[in-house]
Amino acid sequence: MAITTVDDIASALSGSQNIDFLKTLTAAKAAGAFQSGWMASGNPGAGSASPAYTAGAGYTCDKSTAGAIRLTNGAVQLYLARLATSITQPGTLILYDRLWSCSGFPFGAGTYAITTPGSLPARISDNGVDVEAWVEQFVAAGAASGTLTFNYTNANTGAAKAGVIAAVVSAPVTGQLQPIPIVAGDTGVRAPVSVVTSATWTSGSFGLTLMKPMARIQVGVAAAGNQLDWAGTGLARIPADACLMLVYLAANTTAATIIGTMDIIDK
Repeated sequence: MAITTVDDIASALSGSQNIDFLKTLTAAKAAGAFQSGWMASGNPGAGSASPAYTAGAGYTCDKSTAGAIRLTNGAVQLYLARLATSITQPGTLILYDRLWSCSGFPFGAGTYAITTPGSLPARISDNGVDVEAWVEQFVAAGAASGTLTFNYTNANTGAAKAGVIAAVVSAPVTGQLQPIPIVAGDTGVRAPVSVVTSATWTSGSFGLTLMKPMARIQVGVAAAGNQLDWAGTGLARIPADACLMLVYLAANTTAATIIGTMDIIDK
C-alpha cells in the first residue's frame, strides 16, 4: 500500500524497524574533510577493505556484507521515517547506500583499468541517478600531488565521461573520503572504467567507492544531538538489500564518536 496520508505514516511507524548505530571514527585530517564509517569500530562492526581493482568480481555489496547497518527487507517499500544522532564533535552525518567499491590502486602515476567491474547492484534500477564517486582510504597514504581522473559511464545515456579531482589530498588518513566531481549535466555514475593519477604518491594505496545518498543530519555543537522526522528525511526510499553506511563531514580534527537510531517503515 502506498503512502497517501499522514495517518499512513503514523500507522507504519507503529511497526517500524528501529535500528541503532554507534561508530568511533578515526580523526579527520582537516575541518571540512569526510570520514568513512565503513571500517570504523562499533555497531555494526567494522567492514573490510574492498577487493583489489584487478580482482574482477565481488565489487558490489548489500545488507549482508560485513560492515553494513542491520536492515530487514520489507514486504512493500521501505522508507526512512526518522533519523536521530548525537555526535561528540560538531559536523554532519550522511546516510548512504554503499553500492560498489574496489581498492589497491597503487601510488605510481599511471592509468589503472578496473577489471570487469560489472554493473551496479540490481537494487539500482535507474542506471545510477544520484550515484556519487569517492576516493576512499582503506589505509593511510603518503605525500601526494597532481590530479586524479575517474573515467566512468554516466547515468544519463551511458556515455563515457571523466571526472577530475584537480588536486588530490596529500597524506590522506585512514578512512578519509575525497569526492570526485562528475561532469556538469551528468546525473550520476552508471559504471566505473578506470582511474588515472598524474603524479606519484610517496607511499600507500587508495580505493574507489560508489554510493547513493539517503539523508543527512547536522549537529552544530559538540556532544549535542539532532533529530529528523519523516518530513526532515523526505521519506527517503530505502531499496531492498541496501548496504547502509555512515559518512561524517568533520568540523574539526578531533576524532568523533557517533551514536544514533533510525526508524524505517514498510508501506
